[in-house]
Amino acid sequence: MTDWIEPSAREAEPAYSSEQVERGQKLVARADLLTSEKQRTRLEVGDLLLEVAPMGDDESSNGSRDVIRKFAVEIGITAEMAREYRCVSSGCSGALRQVLAESDVTVSYSVVREAALGFSLPKEVRDAEKALPMGGRERQCRARWDILLGMLQEPGRRRVTAQEFRAAIGARPVPNSASAMTAEKIVEQLGRPEVRSAVMASVMEPAFLVEAFAADPMVELKIRDSLAQVAQVTGSRESTSVAEETDDRLVLQFRRRVNLLYGLVEMHPEQIINIADEEMLNDLEKACEGVVHWAQRLHSARTSGQAGVR
Repeated sequence: MTDWIEPSAREAEPAYSSEQVERGQKLVARADLLTSEKQRTRLEVGDLLLEVAPMGDDESSNGSRDVIRKFAVEIGITAEMAREYRCVSSGCSGALRQVLAESDVTVSYSVVREAALGFSLPKEVRDAEKALPMGGRERQCRARWDILLGMLQEPGRRRVTAQEFRAAIGARPVPNSASAMTAEKIVEQLGRPEVRSAVMASVMEPAFLVEAFAADPMVELKIRDSLAQVAQVTGSRESTSVAEETDDRLVLQFRRRVNLLYGLVEMHPEQIINIADEEMLNDLEKACEGVVHWAQRLHSARTSGQAGVR
């Protein structure tokens, strides 16, 4: 006799397929996801997320946020990154992508994100845009894209930087005299309390941290080490929670980079010679020499038990 199981007690079927998970994992494993200059892969990840969880007016009530969070874990990115890629893809139509692909002007993902979302606009401006009807939101988005498309047509332009585009849409002013200052001079300004406060507020913005962690997973380790040193001085124990929150993401990103290394060494030397120029081959040989030296250090650290060295 089969026991009756209440419908609510049955395990819910996932809202996405194993094939979609596999596609997502392959996209996330691409090398260009970790660079700032490539936007195609991020947009493809966003398209996949739109398949899994189509855009809706009230995502908090229809379960999309939970689906996105679970799917993000399965393919190896954070939920915040997944939500961002999904929204950017929704705001970047196929026609716009075609224009970007056919243009000789370099446009980074950061610029595409600004055009699609107004990512760095003041909070009150973004909130006001979100409160508009769908038609109003689309007009605001289209206005930003028109600015970008106009910049692509400027004679002699080779790239559109995020800084330039943010200034063009009124998100952030372009620095004037500060842009001519050396890094050392800028660091000296941190001695001023108001400058230090402004820098700390900017650095601790989640959007800034997400972009920094995506570009270099080691940044997260460095921040964790700095927090541990502060905790030793102040006697605080709050930093112990940082390891629990960051280790999983670091392992995922590290595993992705190991897989990329596997993919490189599986290429036949003849294939590499056919597609790479002399400068790239020289760079590859230098990188391989560095990997050999690094592998020796790794082996030495493992055998001598220096696991705490970073």
